[in-house]
Amino acid sequence: MEISNQPTSKETRKGYWILLLAVVAGVLAAYVPLLLIIAPALWAYAGVRTKPYWILIPAAAFAYGAFTFETATVAIALTAGALIVALLLSTLLTHGFSNSDTVLILCGVFLLMLYGAICLPELLNGNEAYAAIQSQVGDIRALYRASESQLSQLNPEGVTLILETLDTMYEGVPVAFVSVLIIFSSVLGLGNLLFFRAFCKKQDQIKLSPMRPFRDWTLPRSMTLGLFAMLIGSIIVEFTGWAFAESFSMTANILLGIPLFVQGICVLDFFIERMQKNRTVVRTLTYIGLVVLYQYMLFPLVLVGCFEQIFRIRERMRGVPPRAAV
Repeated sequence: MEISNQPTSKETRKGYWILLLAVVAGVLAAYVPLLLIIAPALWAYAGVRTKPYWILIPAAAFAYGAFTFETATVAIALTAGALIVALLLSTLLTHGFSNSDTVLILCGVFLLMLYGAICLPELLNGNEAYAAIQSQVGDIRALYRASESQLSQLNPEGVTLILETLDTMYEGVPVAFVSVLIIFSSVLGLGNLLFFRAFCKKQDQIKLSPMRPFRDWTLPRSMTLGLFAMLIGSIIVEFTGWAFAESFSMTANILLGIPLFVQGICVLDFFIERMQKNRTVVRTLTYIGLVVLYQYMLFPLVLVGCFEQIFRIRERMRGVPPRAAV
């Protein structure tokens, strides 16, 4: 962290208030784990505004709540993961580390955290790693089946659809649970990085790694070979008849799809930015449409991201002025 001058007493008081807010966020995150999408970022920001080792204070508050409401294994996994993420954020981005690499590292830490909190307790008890998740889905399914006769009187088709969906989810847990963990860890990693940057945005004394505009974000060229190898590997595994081939292929597809999907959205935003009129309206309607038609737009945007990775469409287009400007 680079600081232009010594902090004033006013800045110090603000730092203490931020630290107090981080402690509150830590306590709340112990009750509502979904708040981990922002809590570690706030801890990191508090450490940057005060002293780095004071990150341990909100982490300790979170640990106290976690050990109160969770088993020791789960509490240790959650606390260690959140603390490591906060330390990485406050260290890497303030020392020139790239945003892309930081996100990948954070996602990896969150993935290990989720695995330790969800899967490790079941493995220690001699169960399958996904037993807890499958049990919860099974409980929901059993609840609906017990109420099937009453609910069918209101909407029999809807009840049938719900039960079929729950059956599919229950049977698909062994195959899909790793992919779900990857998706959640990706959201947590990216969310914390963006929140941390947002917190630091107006603090001139905090020098962060520069971040390119969303429309210009791209996967490094070095990842192309790795993505291709992962694709070939998943295809080969499908033909081997391995017991975990389906789960491995789905996980590989998620690892391939998420970055390419995001890159596809970036390409779309790049072309919106080149428009000379009504960019805000078009961008708003486009993103609303992506949310509503997500399941139909997923594969096309992955393809767009794939073409961009191979042909570098935006690099070729940057030298061409927008049509209205010619």
